[in-house]
Amino acid sequence: MAKPRIKHYLINEKTDDPGIVIEIESLGEYILFDVGNIRRLDRHLLRKITKVFITHTHMDHFIGFDHLLRNKLGKPHTVDIFGISPVADNLFCKLQGYTWNLVEYEPQLVFNLKQWNDGRFEYYSFDIKKKFAKDFIGEERAENDIIYEDQNYRVRFAVLDHKINVLGYSFEYKEKLYLKKEKIKELPLKGKEIGDFKRFLEDKDNKGKYFQIGGKEFSYEYLKDQFSYTVPGYKISYITDVIYSEENKKRIIQLVKNSDVLYCEAVFLPEDKDQASKVFHLTADQTGEIAKDANVKKVVVFHFSRRYGKKSYKIIDEVRKIFPEAY
Repeated sequence: MAKPRIKHYLINEKTDDPGIVIEIESLGEYILFDVGNIRRLDRHLLRKITKVFITHTHMDHFIGFDHLLRNKLGKPHTVDIFGISPVADNLFCKLQGYTWNLVEYEPQLVFNLKQWNDGRFEYYSFDIKKKFAKDFIGEERAENDIIYEDQNYRVRFAVLDHKINVLGYSFEYKEKLYLKKEKIKELPLKGKEIGDFKRFLEDKDNKGKYFQIGGKEFSYEYLKDQFSYTVPGYKISYITDVIYSEENKKRIIQLVKNSDVLYCEAVFLPEDKDQASKVFHLTADQTGEIAKDANVKKVVVFHFSRRYGKKSYKIIDEVRKIFPEAY
């Protein structure tokens, strides 16, 4: 079956600021994971960004927010931002670093923030018409690991250790069921009936049940096989700035398991594991072990330490010793 048309890539070279872009043109969705140095991204793309998922607010993951802000001014925009406390404070301080005395002439620009904070989701709004005041909207208990979901995709998260709490993310484009147009014409169904039929097939809980068509009953399994096809989902995970520990490894594997693509940092070579541990980052072999144990299809490594210079290619070689599908 055909895979969904999803474009994804690293923002920078492997030794530069971390971050990835996911583009789903058919949905008008353009998503950033981390917003470090993003000056390599086309300004037309930046204006299309609808969502930003931030792992944490160390400078190399957050300094590019000002550039994003600059490219959002001048047209009406609403941007949804997701992250972990204290990103609300960090975002407010960035926005208050400028003077907003002419905002009555500016098109409306709003940043909506959903922040994980000690088991709860907190919601804030920053509106240019209010000079980007930090408006607290409300809070709720985080009942699961889903930080965003709509009819097309969801984004899951895990809280990980980088000597501070950071978030790892998995983007999951949902499996889609489509009706075979020519076959459907054979059925005596019209309008709303076709919608009811499709919803019956979409609900996997209907396995073993029957659907009535033209006074006759047909099994879920038969109807699904004969009158529909499924486009499989697609999973992209993003992990950066974490120490190799049993707890971190367990949480990462649970989050990224069976990913089609895992973007994962591999900062140091194995011989520098003491330095990696000291600064709470992964070595190449540790990244390879995570990819292997999580049964991902492919791993894209990045965030290489600049200490290796032109020899940074050795990092990929080390990952491939454990997990061959590394790039």
